[in-house]
Amino acid sequence: MPLTVAIQSGLEDLAAALRERGYDVVSMEDETGPVDVIVYSGVSNDLTVFDTVDYYGDGTTMGVSNPSGVMLVNAHSHSPEQVISLINHRFGWLEG
Repeated sequence: MPLTVAIQSGLEDLAAALRERGYDVVSMEDETGPVDVIVYSGVSNDLTVFDTVDYYGDGTTMGVSNPSGVMLVNAHSHSPEQVISLINHRFGWLEG
């Protein structure tokens, strides 16, 4: 089952690169379902759309697909390849 990655608007190049690699990519502004990763850019972004995200990691009732919680990635100043590498490393996926 592919990981679900919520992407902030404005990061369309990254969204396309993630889709090419098999990730399920959704809009951060529109998504209300479970996600594994939230990718945003900048330092003052409103992540309150995910107010039900379980930051403590039980993942059973809080809108998180992965029982270890949700990964937050700030894509500011990173290439799509760098962001994908971070996500792959976190979830133990080999690149290739």
